Amino acid sequence: MSRLCPKAAITMHHNALDQAICEALALLRTTAGPDLAVQAEQARKCLAQAVMADPDAPQQALVHIAAADDHLEYGELMEARTLLTAARGFLPGRRAVVAARA
Repeated sequence: MSRLCPKAAITMHHNALDQAICEALALLRTTAGPDLAVQAEQARKCLAQAVMADPDAPQQALVHIAAADDHLEYGELMEARTLLTAARGFLPGRRAVVAARA
């Protein structure tokens, strides 16, 4: 029976939060258009669900995600993207790849 070391368990645990940040970043690529508000709201919901599922994530990551949510509420996409990118840096382990632009 194999056991995960604590570091591996933490990395796997926060992988869903990292993936949610990547999904939010992909949603926020659009800089104009009628779907902008819809995409920002989808990103907010995605992040909120991930944070609720991972309350033990590093505090600095959660603070950055909360600040990004505030910026998304007001349509400030660049600020939100910057904060989400910084939040990823506080998560341990390997990072998911942000989807390429279509």
